Amino acid sequence: MKCSEALVFTPDDGQFVAYNFLTKSVFQCSPDLLDLLLKIKDWTDLDALRALLPDFTPGEVDGVLDGLFSVSALVREGTPEAEKESEYSATWTWGLPAALMHFSVQDNAYITVEQAEAMQMAKADAVGLIDLHRPNGDEGVKLPDPTNGKELIALMAKRRTVRQARAVPITLEQVSDCLFSGLGITGWTKNCVGMLPLSMTPSGGGRNPYEAYVFARDVVGLARGVYHYSALEHSLARMADLEDDDITSLIGGQEWGDDKPCMILLCAHMERTMWKYEDPNAYRVVMIEAGHIGQNIMLVATENGLTACPTAALNHAHAKEKLGLKAITQAPI
Repeated sequence: MKCSEALVFTPDDGQFVAYNFLTKSVFQCSPDLLDLLLKIKDWTDLDALRALLPDFTPGEVDGVLDGLFSVSALVREGTPEAEKESEYSATWTWGLPAALMHFSVQDNAYITVEQAEAMQMAKADAVGLIDLHRPNGDEGVKLPDPTNGKELIALMAKRRTVRQARAVPITLEQVSDCLFSGLGITGWTKNCVGMLPLSMTPSGGGRNPYEAYVFARDVVGLARGVYHYSALEHSLARMADLEDDDITSLIGGQEWGDDKPCMILLCAHMERTMWKYEDPNAYRVVMIEAGHIGQNIMLVATENGLTACPTAALNHAHAKEKLGLKAITQAPI
């Protein structure tokens, strides 16, 4: 056993609050417990640990250990928790702050629409509304009309997210257009170490960190199922069956997904970007790229008379299991 490597601490009323960002466990940590954890930062056997607690009986030591294991203060060798920490230490190169952000937002619980509305109304009553724009007023220089005869801008202005859209089949060609617009590879460039793909959207360093997966429920010309999209080959490969509740459960239980004909799930392979960039700022670059891809997909969906509904409310663990994504650096976004 040893102290978890995923612990962060903040002071609170004479004690520390400890948080394990890989398990999202929180516990109170006294100075004495912190001192103990520091002494077992390396693998330690039971006899050595008992020697660190000379005033405790064997039964009391066992009780302390059970409590520390339950809150992820300690990890036991050979367990899934220990294996996950080992993989984190070996492969996550962007340091603690990016890790704390990334792993803390995985698989969070989501509230219902009714709860969200009640929360907003209570906040509006308590603190009022905040401005969602900043006018220039008399100091502003009026710009030319951007919609005057410009088809692309007119299309962008037409885009809307309509979660109550009619549940009608879509065509394989429409899906193809959306996938290619977001991720399609259009050429190649070369840098000092090799060839890099050029795609339909900007990709930091040409690292191309995203793979797309299609959950096809009602696509004309495509059998129901879960598919991987190869941007290189512009093709779909079937991976798994699609269960009736897969889409809704994958998007945090949002019921509007119940009857949607298709879902495209973007998954980041952050190891591709980590290979070039050791600076944790590259984590932001990967997140921004998802926005570029999503916007292209939504615009082409609009051009095809469809609505595309983006969401970041995900059941990450379910998605990774469904898609066979095992690496800690791979995540649905």
